[in-house]
Amino acid sequence: MTSIFPNAERVLSAVGALALFALNEVRMFNLLPRMPDPGNGQTHAAAIQIMDAAAPVYLSLVDLSVRWGLAGLVVALCVWALSETFEKHCGQRNEP
Repeated sequence: MTSIFPNAERVLSAVGALALFALNEVRMFNLLPRMPDPGNGQTHAAAIQIMDAAAPVYLSLVDLSVRWGLAGLVVALCVWALSETFEKHCGQRNEP
């Protein structure tokens, strides 16, 4: 199977990070308050849409940093997967 999908770990890691990001979004959509709660530090507004349901939620600084950290991780792993793929294809030459 490795001959069909060489180095699939790049893609699988990017998909795994995207799944982790999506699970965090679902967690925030279901558990975080819809109104600001300054007592708990949940004052940063974010609009989250899951399927057809859209609602503003209020995040704490920790939730906000986790959300952006996971987004950065997804982007970094996708760039890594693309760079490894293009490196392999651009590095190969058809020389006799």
